[in-house]
Amino acid sequence: MTAKTKLERLREDNSYLADLPDTIRIPPLGDRQEEVIKPIEAASIDDLAFAQLALQAKSSALYGEIDALRRVYDMARKNGSLGADNALDAVTSKKGGK
Repeated sequence: MTAKTKLERLREDNSYLADLPDTIRIPPLGDRQEEVIKPIEAASIDDLAFAQLALQAKSSALYGEIDALRRVYDMARKNGSLGADNALDAVTSKKGGK
């Protein structure tokens, strides 16, 4: 039987940390031009902060995309469009677009 790693024990002991990744991605910073992928067990507090900032930027972009898709969907439905209709045509046809 092999001993559990610190990460495995932490995930088991704290349900809020069950999704803690094995590795983190640290974006390019300063003179460093490339992303760094580091095992979470070797990460510093600053490494976590930079990885979190990068994930927050991706999350914001994803939420923006989700919201834009929802808005187009809602606009098309308000215009009376059906599920098989072209989404952009459904939005622009009622707004004077092409």
